[in-house]
Amino acid sequence: MGNPIMRDSTLRSHYDSVERVITTMKKQIDQPMSLRSMAKVACASPFHFNRTFRQVTGVPPSQFLYALRLDTARRLFMETDHKVIDVCYEVGYNSVGTFTRRFTDLLGVSPTMFRELLRLPLLHLPEYPDPATRFNGHLASSYRLSGRVNAPGEFHGFIFVGLFETPIPQARPVACAIATESGYYHIEDAPEGEFYLFALGLEHPIDASACFDYDSALRGGGHQVRIGSHAIHGTTSLYLRPPSPLDPPILIVLSLLLDEFFSHRHRIPPLPLTAPPLAVHAQG
Repeated sequence: MGNPIMRDSTLRSHYDSVERVITTMKKQIDQPMSLRSMAKVACASPFHFNRTFRQVTGVPPSQFLYALRLDTARRLFMETDHKVIDVCYEVGYNSVGTFTRRFTDLLGVSPTMFRELLRLPLLHLPEYPDPATRFNGHLASSYRLSGRVNAPGEFHGFIFVGLFETPIPQARPVACAIATESGYYHIEDAPEGEFYLFALGLEHPIDASACFDYDSALRGGGHQVRIGSHAIHGTTSLYLRPPSPLDPPILIVLSLLLDEFFSHRHRIPPLPLTAPPLAVHAQG
């Protein structure tokens, strides 16, 4: 058995080196960074750095950098009146077309639409929404995913829970639910497949910027769950915590998702289950 002090020291060294690279990414967001240059900052070989970075953050370093660039663009659109072409260059893109496509793909709306959404009045959020409310329309072979979300005792707000196709919560989830404080959530229309389960906690009172900027929001999850015809593999429990510098950016437009979520609640009555309740097999 290895020395636990040595293992802890190695782990701390890995976290420090990854955080050092992320800090460098943010400082040089408009500059290209190859895997070799990132590894040099981390004082490691490219192979070992790539593996360590994925273990610590859950995503490859190149994907993390792309997400940081779009997250920086999101913030610039919120905090400045810079033109799209100026923001494009400020975050390291040389082509406005490429930047616009990447922004739209990752956030789910174009830069122009994002700016328009910023000017809209804040959606009135119910303080105690129904945790079983459906988000998407009825899907063939859809299933119910339930779990418990655990928030710190002092937390008072609402919690967005979503299933995403990538290890970075981006664009729109395949399905989602809303919970309040600690308690159970129910996603009624989860499709078959492998997804990543995330939670985002926003404190009351919620102002307009909170639906676009999640730097201080509590978060949880990021682990993979596999939904099959007879069982759900992976844990469905979520634990909210403060954000960490090692967290990938959250690239969603929450105001748009919530508007759709509550619009569906008022327009469409809940559907019966399309399949028997699934067994949940927690892993790890």
